[in-house]
Amino acid sequence: MVLFRYLTREVSASLCLITSLLFIILMSNEFVHYLNQVAGGKFAANILWRLIILESPRFLAILLPFSLFLAILFTYGRLYADYEMTTLNACGFSLGQLTRLTLPLILILSFIIAFLNLWLNPKLLSYRNKLLAQTGTAIELETVQPGSFQQTDGGHRIIYVESISGDHKSVKNIFMAQTNINEPLHEITPWTILSANSGYQMISPKTNEAFFVAENGRRYQGTPGGKEYYITEFAKYGIRIDSHVGTVNNPQESLSTMALWKADKPNKPSFFSELQWRLSAPISTLLLALLAIPLSRVNPRQGKYLHLLPAIVIYIFYLNLLLFGRNWIENGNISYHWGLWWIHGLLLTIILLAWCYSLGWNRVKYRLTHLIKFRQ
Repeated sequence: MVLFRYLTREVSASLCLITSLLFIILMSNEFVHYLNQVAGGKFAANILWRLIILESPRFLAILLPFSLFLAILFTYGRLYADYEMTTLNACGFSLGQLTRLTLPLILILSFIIAFLNLWLNPKLLSYRNKLLAQTGTAIELETVQPGSFQQTDGGHRIIYVESISGDHKSVKNIFMAQTNINEPLHEITPWTILSANSGYQMISPKTNEAFFVAENGRRYQGTPGGKEYYITEFAKYGIRIDSHVGTVNNPQESLSTMALWKADKPNKPSFFSELQWRLSAPISTLLLALLAIPLSRVNPRQGKYLHLLPAIVIYIFYLNLLLFGRNWIENGNISYHWGLWWIHGLLLTIILLAWCYSLGWNRVKYRLTHLIKFRQ
C-alpha cells in the first residue's frame, strides 16, 4: 500500500504538470484563434470566454492520454535512472506488479476521458453551436469597430461608424456599402450605399430576424461606372442582417453518442467514424499507458530520457493513423465495419513486442512452453 501511494503520487504529479503545460499552450493558441475571429467580425466579443470554457473539456480529452503516456515514461524512467526501481526489483518487485499498481490510475483516467468524450463534450459542442447561432443574428453592431472600415459577408458589405454606444446597440454617423452576396466581387455589380446620422439594431417580433434601422440619411443605388443611379432620402430605413452562424465542419461532433450509434445507413460512415473517434480516446489511454510501462525501463548508465524518442515516434505514428483512419471511413476508402479497431490492434501488437523485449525473449518463450505443456 505504501508503494502504491508513492507510485500513484509521483505519476499523478507528473500528469498534472504535463497536462497543465500542454493545456496552457493549447488554450493560448485557441484564444488567439478566437481573438482573430472576433477582430474579423465572425462573432461577438462578449461570448469569447464562454467559447474558451466550452472548448476546455474537449482539449482535456485530447491531452490526457498523451499526458499520462509521458507521465509514466518520465516518472518510471527517473526511478530506473536513480536505481530505485533496480532496488525494488532486487526485492522481488516485478514489471507485472508495477503494472498492477499503476492500473487503478489508468482505469480511473480512462473512465474520466470516456465520460468527457461520450457524454459531456457532445452536449457542450451542441450548446456552443446554439450560442453561435443565437449571437449570429445580433453581432453586426457588436463586432463593429468605430473609426475604421470593416468588411462583413465575405466583403459584400463594408461598414464604417464614427461612434458606437457602450451597449453596442446604436451608432452615430454611419456609412454602409453593400452588394448582392450571390454576385462575385470581381465583377461589376450594383452597389447600395447608405449614409445616415444614426442607427440601431432590432429584432423583428414577427419574423424574429435581425434588422439594422438607419435614421435620417440617404440611400444611393447604382452600378459603378454607370450613368443611372437612384437617390432616396429617408427618416427610417431597415436593412435585414444575415445570420452569421459559425461554420460547423463536422456537425456529427455535437450529436449524442446514442444518436451516432442509431444512425441510418446513409450516415453510417461519417457517424461511425465520429463514434469510434470518441471511443479511441479512452482506449488509447489504456493502450498507451500499457506501452509506456515497458518502454520506461532503461539502463541507469544510458540516461533517463533515452527511451523518449522511440516512444514519441510510436505515439505520432499511432495518432496519425487514427486521424487518417477517421478520414478514410468518412470518405468511404475503408468500410466503417473495420473502423479504427485495426489501428488499436497494431498498437496492441507493438505493446506485446515491447513487453516481450522488456521481460526477455527467453523468459517469455520459457513461460509459453510451460503454459502449453500445462494445458496438454
